[in-house]
Amino acid sequence: MRYSVMHNGIPVGFVELESGELVAGRLAPLPAIDSLRTTLRAGSEALLAFGFFGAATDAGRNGSGSALRAAAALRFDLYDDRDELVPTTFVNVIDAPDGGLVVLARFGHAHSAVGALVRPTPQADSGNEQLPGNEDSRRA
Repeated sequence: MRYSVMHNGIPVGFVELESGELVAGRLAPLPAIDSLRTTLRAGSEALLAFGFFGAATDAGRNGSGSALRAAAALRFDLYDDRDELVPTTFVNVIDAPDGGLVVLARFGHAHSAVGALVRPTPQADSGNEQLPGNEDSRRA
């Protein structure tokens, strides 16, 4: 399915993502992403140098912590073809070693028989606060 990738309400590209909970796809970038490329590149280099788990444990020792924090602070959202916000746990954009940009996302799912009445909040507007009873949902 094709999604619009938004940063602070501004479209930065489009991505085709397969169904699944954890998905990745190549970003077809729009010019609006250009101002984010330096931060994305530095964060991606730090992440890819040590792997996902290694980056978390070695960030303080190897000096990559500030690059990872800056990249993690960039909030992205996915919108479907009806311009509806898609619930996600996180949406990250990684600068791949070949120069392309890759979207990595985890879709959020309602685990109830009745759909929620509240619309999802764009991650750009939500900050990092935890809701009571939802301590396990972390945003990247």
